[in-house]
Amino acid sequence: MAAVLWIVAALVLAGIELLTLSFVAVYPAIGALAAAVTALAGGNVGIQVLVFAVVSVASLLLTRKPLLRLMSRTPQVPSNAPTVVGKRAVVVIQIEAGPGQRGQVRVGTEHWSARSEDEHPIVEGTTVDVIRIDGVTLVVRPTGLAAQTT
Repeated sequence: MAAVLWIVAALVLAGIELLTLSFVAVYPAIGALAAAVTALAGGNVGIQVLVFAVVSVASLLLTRKPLLRLMSRTPQVPSNAPTVVGKRAVVVIQIEAGPGQRGQVRVGTEHWSARSEDEHPIVEGTTVDVIRIDGVTLVVRPTGLAAQTT
């Protein structure tokens, strides 16, 4: 019966690890599996708890830093979002007038949600300059218009 409890604990901890990917819950899960093996081998509860603690701590100390180092070497996929600021785009879905109104622009081969810098409408086919990014929306102004000062 104790082995079943240790296995259930290991499964719960492994599930937590899968949800968090923090490299923390996996170590007590390994310790719980070792304690289950100890229970199956006839070890008493005190020995099972000792095996759980020793295996959990030992596996953490021996593998966590190397695993984190290995993961830090994995190349990150950078976002190209900042590279569109300052580029030209073409309005493919009209940007309506008013606050919060959006349309769509094409920058190169990518389509982006966009809004007008001054909240004026911008018709389809207009070439615009990308001024900045606001969340996942480009803020644009028609090409050739100088920045308005307030």
